[in-house]
Amino acid sequence: MGNNPMVLLFGLSALMWLGAQNWRRRRLKRAVRDLPTLMQRMLGPEPAFEPPADPPDGLQGFTRLHDRTRRVEWVIRGAALLWLAYVVFLLLKGTFQ
Repeated sequence: MGNNPMVLLFGLSALMWLGAQNWRRRRLKRAVRDLPTLMQRMLGPEPAFEPPADPPDGLQGFTRLHDRTRRVEWVIRGAALLWLAYVVFLLLKGTFQ
């Protein structure tokens, strides 16, 4: 397993998946920290911090950030899954033996 290139290729997919998740959590945590206490109490539990279905005016910016970071996270996760499918294809094709 020491110099196996497959470990590196699989690891890159896992790194993308976890990196997207941690990036979103950090962004949301930073945004929640900047909200007033009353607005913080309206949000769901950590780490998702789901906004209410009908957010007040003070949470509109956070709701947009929440949606935008969700889209970015899923795009990166989709790229990670495509990369993983490519690596599995290379493995089944017999490129690495």
